[in-house]
Amino acid sequence: MLRITSVENYARVSQEVRVAQWLALENFPAVRPVRPDLIARDGWVVSLWEEIPNASIASTRDLGNLLRHLHALAAPTEVELPRLEPLAGVEKYLQQAQGVEPADRAFLIRRLGELRQAFTELDFALTPGPVHGDAHRKNVLRGGDGRVVMLDLERVSTGPREWDLIVAATYAHLGWYSYDEYAAFVTAYGSDIRDWPDYTTLLEIRKLRMTAWLCARTGREPRLRAEAANRIATLRDPTLPHNWTPGV
Repeated sequence: MLRITSVENYARVSQEVRVAQWLALENFPAVRPVRPDLIARDGWVVSLWEEIPNASIASTRDLGNLLRHLHALAAPTEVELPRLEPLAGVEKYLQQAQGVEPADRAFLIRRLGELRQAFTELDFALTPGPVHGDAHRKNVLRGGDGRVVMLDLERVSTGPREWDLIVAATYAHLGWYSYDEYAAFVTAYGSDIRDWPDYTTLLEIRKLRMTAWLCARTGREPRLRAEAANRIATLRDPTLPHNWTPGV
């Protein structure tokens, strides 16, 4: 399978290939690069990856199993992993937002500062180490042969493992995962982040990041402005119903 992107992303793609090679050495089930070197042509960079035939999105149980496996790994010596920055890029997302009320934009910027400080004060329960960085079901595929693999390795970093677990918990909080789907994830992983005292703070950090990412798309996709306004309203008042639209 070929993946093509702008040559501006050369360093990011190169890092993703190195991470995939390290995971292969660890026998971790992640997508494999076919060749380690990239092809740069006319402003584009091409990477070659193993194809997953007849693939479908894996289950929450599969996701929990892979994260348990990943979180058992020590930091690699083969590749330097960056430090996890859960709110990295959020300022840029907010700068790109269009059609957002000035008061809402000011609120998001202020909330970003508050949550960035709050993150530094969290008392994490799990041993830090390699994390996927964007651990949702669409980044885990089950091939037609039953093999389950993890994709989208560009955000693999080192930091608190709770950041990977908060994704599923957030989806359960929003109703995007059913009770049974989240229970299957928890059983597979072996613990429930909602039992951690600082869970709510990390939940709010994840929700802010998701909202800011959506806001960044409102210029090229004006249809998302109503959804952005709805999400911002629930960030302002967490007691409101969280009727967030998934998959937008």
